[in-house]
Amino acid sequence: MSAHAHFRIAGIPVRVEPVFFVISGLFGLRYANIGLDVVAIWMVASFISILVHELGHGLTLKVFGQPSVIVLHGFGGVTISQRRSTVSTFRSVAVSLAGSVTALLVLWLPMRQLLASEWMVRQPDALIWLVLFLAFQNLWWSIANLLPIRPLDGGNVTAELFGLPAARRISIGAAIFGALWAFGHNQSYAGFFALFLAFSNWQEMRAERAGQDVDAFQVDAPSPGSTPQRRGRRARLVPVTPPALEPAGAPSLSSDDPARLQQMAWNALRDGDPAAAGRMVERVGPNVVNPYLRAAVALTEGRPDAFELFEGAYAAHPAGPPNLVATELLARSGAATAVANRLLARHDSPGREAAATLQTHLHYGDHYRAAAEVGEAVYAASPTSRAQTAFEVACSWARADEIEPSIVWLERAADEGFRAARIVEAEPDLRLLRSDPRWPALRARLS
Repeated sequence: MSAHAHFRIAGIPVRVEPVFFVISGLFGLRYANIGLDVVAIWMVASFISILVHELGHGLTLKVFGQPSVIVLHGFGGVTISQRRSTVSTFRSVAVSLAGSVTALLVLWLPMRQLLASEWMVRQPDALIWLVLFLAFQNLWWSIANLLPIRPLDGGNVTAELFGLPAARRISIGAAIFGALWAFGHNQSYAGFFALFLAFSNWQEMRAERAGQDVDAFQVDAPSPGSTPQRRGRRARLVPVTPPALEPAGAPSLSSDDPARLQQMAWNALRDGDPAAAGRMVERVGPNVVNPYLRAAVALTEGRPDAFELFEGAYAAHPAGPPNLVATELLARSGAATAVANRLLARHDSPGREAAATLQTHLHYGDHYRAAAEVGEAVYAASPTSRAQTAFEVACSWARADEIEPSIVWLERAADEGFRAARIVEAEPDLRLLRSDPRWPALRARLS
């Protein structure tokens, strides 16, 4: 998606699909009897409201070190990221709530104050309509988004706290209740939309009972095709175009389809069910299964060949696994450094590249100490840019709240020729160091 962004805000790519304006214009037709200019103002307000809401998600992800892409589409907006496999439950809940909280604080509260002021009375009608619409949209749309109905933000919070199966059942009940309320208050569109969401969750529940792993609302950026790309200072996981969402009730892939089985195996590993993952890998077959998936299953089973399998996977695909589940398992088991050392012992470029990829994935999976330790091993193996690697190690140590080793590695980066004053000053990973009395002198060396 980032390749097709129409513009960026705070470094976050934003794409606006043309159908967004079509749908918002249709909703605004209720004001056509007042004037087409009021319809246009409704469309402008809708654009501002939804963009600010999604920026709440995107900026929160950015604070957590996660890249994202915002897309405004026909029925609102979506912030695409890899948070499902890279962000903790607490942070994921914070991201979900951030959209509505941002809309309420940034738009609804100021607009409410303006409407109550004498200054507003003297303003032209167009501005009054804009303020009215912004106040209305950001209050009621925010409240609606917090309802425990998937895929609304409140439904995502419910899924994080209680699990997907429970969230589906809660969503059905809440959506039916919401539909009854909407029809009783002459809000037919909202009523039908709530029924649609109830039906979609019911369809997922049926698929779940049939043993299928279906999430029609999943819009996280998929990791396959996301490759670490060096952008000045550190490899970033660049979001790519997500697959088209499968409409609720549409025929899903066969339960024997290798791609579906592997997806289900990854999900089982992520959910802490290695036995189920192992059964699915056996059904796929050794000649078809993703080598990282096979290695991850071996690691959870405690097999002695797990390290060898990881080494072979990284050697064949140095860009890394298709998601961060395998990295998470390596970090939790304490095996990340051992795998990195095996890769570096190959003394070849793919081995060093693979170890550097592991270092990057560990950092963005919030495993900062493991990332720093792997980074130190990569540095010792003489990577292409020792200065860049040293800087990345310093960032990981800083995020691990280890000030002393972070300063040591920043000094080493300076010794290696790292000079990037703007990057150093703005780097969120180094926030802790900027309060240290040694920071001014250190920053001067890196300028």
